[in-house]
Amino acid sequence: MVDRATWSEAQEMAVYRPGQRVEIKHRPGVVDTVIAYDPTMVPPVILAIDPQPRYPEELNLISQPGSGFNWLNPWARNISTPTHSMHH
Repeated sequence: MVDRATWSEAQEMAVYRPGQRVEIKHRPGVVDTVIAYDPTMVPPVILAIDPQPRYPEELNLISQPGSGFNWLNPWARNISTPTHSMHH
């Protein structure tokens, strides 16, 4: 059985990955970019512009069209990737 804290951390690392755009909840309209998720830091989310690391609950995820990220299952294979047929 996977430890709940480890599972949650793994999920957060998948969602708050470098390049993910986020809005700071207490500053509506302020959009920043995640540059790192460091589980050894408290809070663990490091942003590009905001000098203060943030907790995930302080952030709203900004949808990124074309990223192919499956929000329901971040570990799922990207189903929007075209498959190459073997026809000649």
